[in-house]
Amino acid sequence: MGQNIKYFELTKETIINVSADKVWEIAGPGFAEAGKWATNVDHSTGSGKSQFEGAVCDERSCDLNAKGFNKISEKLTHYSDKDMELTYDVIEGMPKMMAKARNAWKVESVGPNKTRVTMNGTFGVQGFMGKLMSGMMRKKLDTLLSIALNDLKVYAETGTVSDTKRARLEQLSKIAA
Repeated sequence: MGQNIKYFELTKETIINVSADKVWEIAGPGFAEAGKWATNVDHSTGSGKSQFEGAVCDERSCDLNAKGFNKISEKLTHYSDKDMELTYDVIEGMPKMMAKARNAWKVESVGPNKTRVTMNGTFGVQGFMGKLMSGMMRKKLDTLLSIALNDLKVYAETGTVSDTKRARLEQLSKIAA
């Protein structure tokens, strides 16, 4: 089954109008707290002592608001405060047709209070369903990455969550009531 994996990459980037250090604080040291600002993450927690200097945890568990995924676990495979980059693999919770899900983030200053954030996702689908659904999965993951980047931009620039995250928080509070 392993040799029958179809891989694809998705790269997304945005410019955020704050310092790279501020964006990195949210993405890097704040890795475990994506649930605070990301629409597709209802709740996130970090666990494990990190093998990387500067990282606050080794793994992150996320309760998701994404059709087809409800809970995933991610493991840091690369982290550098100096270079403002991190990479994580999804290690649990993906549909069986997904053989791989990796996301690499890079935060870089491109001017005073101007930061480029790049996400490079590498995904692999397998089996009959993977082949059948690969186009749909690619589109869905492309959308999820775009939403996450927009949420990060709004949160970094304003200190408040995006309209889509705010709507999701209101929806969750009604469910809990």
